[in-house]
Amino acid sequence: MREVTRSALVALPPSELYALITDIERYPEFVPGCTVARIESRGEREVVATLGIRRGGLDTEFTTRNTLDPDRSVAMRLERGPFKALEGIWSLRPVGESGCEVSLRLRFEFANRFTGMMFSPMFEQTAASLVDAFVARAREVAARRSEGADAGFAGPVGRSERADAEGDGDGGGDGGGGD
Repeated sequence: MREVTRSALVALPPSELYALITDIERYPEFVPGCTVARIESRGEREVVATLGIRRGGLDTEFTTRNTLDPDRSVAMRLERGPFKALEGIWSLRPVGESGCEVSLRLRFEFANRFTGMMFSPMFEQTAASLVDAFVARAREVAARRSEGADAGFAGPVGRSERADAEGDGDGGGDGGGGD
């Protein structure tokens, strides 16, 4: 199973980042490779959504059930798609009076081993770029509010780890072990 972990400091409160993350229908406007964003059902604490991703040779759709904890987190779990497993969590932690740390932890494994060998690196890159896309979108929101000021953003930080599907313990990736 592969794992992507990314985080960034953002000069917006958690409530505003949460609003960007849960505005799923707008993902095709700013998330690289996102071609479809469709809400299947929406409740007070849950959203089921389908995303379409096209990047390089990867062209797929998948559906996740997302558990909402307003202004704090969005937990994702696979409903259907080309994965054996897909789970993740967006977490928001207040920093200072008007900022937050946004982090994404995403674990995935394609159902078909050959498909996984071909497309896991591309999907991993796509997943890793999500935090960058949301930071850029947050920067646009803050810039509009402060009439073009930089708004004090720190860039994204994080790592991408890969765990061997056979679990042989070599960890692959950057040596992080891929827990």
